[in-house]
Amino acid sequence: MSGLPPDDVLADYLAQELRPDPNRAQGLLRMLAAVRQGQRDRWDVTGETWSLELNRARASIHSEVAIPGRSQDLPLEEFEDAIRSWAEFMELSRAF
Repeated sequence: MSGLPPDDVLADYLAQELRPDPNRAQGLLRMLAAVRQGQRDRWDVTGETWSLELNRARASIHSEVAIPGRSQDLPLEEFEDAIRSWAEFMELSRAF
């Protein structure tokens, strides 16, 4: 999966870190809820190829290995919508 810049970062993050694993997406949604509800001020997630910084305002995705310096910032709500859509897409894909 790959998108056009700047959304290629988000597309690569979803494909490489969340993969077609609904448990990963659900875990990330729980993290997002904790940050959004103020249970945590921020959450830093280091993945295999991408790192993710979450705070109440935004999500920042940064490349760890692929292309250093490649990153994307999104409003937290937009990032959460993308994760929900990814999880729904993965669930539909498993149904077939």
